[in-house]
Amino acid sequence: MLKKLIIILILVTAIALFALAHRPPKEFVLQTDVLNEASGIDFGIQNKQVLWSHNDSGNKAEIYALNTEGQLLSTLSLKGVQNRDWEDIAVAKDPLSDISYIYIADIGDNNAKYNSVYVYRLREPQLTGKDEILQSSEFKTIEINYEDGPRDAEAIFLEPETGDIYIISKREEQVGLYRIAYPFNFRDKNIARRIASLPLTWVTAADLSSNGKQLLVKTYTGIFKYKTKLDAQKNITLSKEAKTMPYLTEPQGEALCWDAKNKSYYTLSESARGITQTLYYYK
Repeated sequence: MLKKLIIILILVTAIALFALAHRPPKEFVLQTDVLNEASGIDFGIQNKQVLWSHNDSGNKAEIYALNTEGQLLSTLSLKGVQNRDWEDIAVAKDPLSDISYIYIADIGDNNAKYNSVYVYRLREPQLTGKDEILQSSEFKTIEINYEDGPRDAEAIFLEPETGDIYIISKREEQVGLYRIAYPFNFRDKNIARRIASLPLTWVTAADLSSNGKQLLVKTYTGIFKYKTKLDAQKNITLSKEAKTMPYLTEPQGEALCWDAKNKSYYTLSESARGITQTLYYYK
């Protein structure tokens, strides 16, 4: 009798764990039409429970603040710059000043023809209410050259201890992980040095947890979680094996970020004809 009870308990526990691991995400219908070509998303630091997002190539040089249920809170326009191909966004604190900055990655390059790509850094504004319209010309440009030539990319993240920017390329059979060392040169080119390859292709987004210990990497068909740490040269290193994370395939999913607690994550896709644009939250 005791053995049967133990077996039943094990089965019930296994079923519960399976259900937890495969629990569908929460879905929030996006309550705005300004993000039809959403290509990046990240959780705010200065503003709690705020997600910053943007569109990709040819759209307005604007970023948008959403609440965690997909409502538009604010629009922030960057004056004097164009959206050549904005592909990702990151929010991180400067390791010296402790100021929270937004990093907008103009790194898309479908034909690998641009000698330079750019990351725009601006101080994260403190939002005061709903439907704010803001403008900023107080941003700095980080011009980047890859050490091994132009390439397409859609994923960036920042390492919180060092302040370094990392870019993951998109199209190779094994994509490259590139490091742009902090402090950044705002007057000259910064070199992106390839420090590793990942056994992935068609990478569209990435986000490092705020404690620097877990990296999410997204492709069009899946999300993968790596354990991370710094080596003796302060380069980020990734675990050999990645854990496959829950993911509902989206029409063109190119946006991914951790939540504030580094335990759950959000995804957002470009809109598609006949499909409601949805913010997904995986707990």
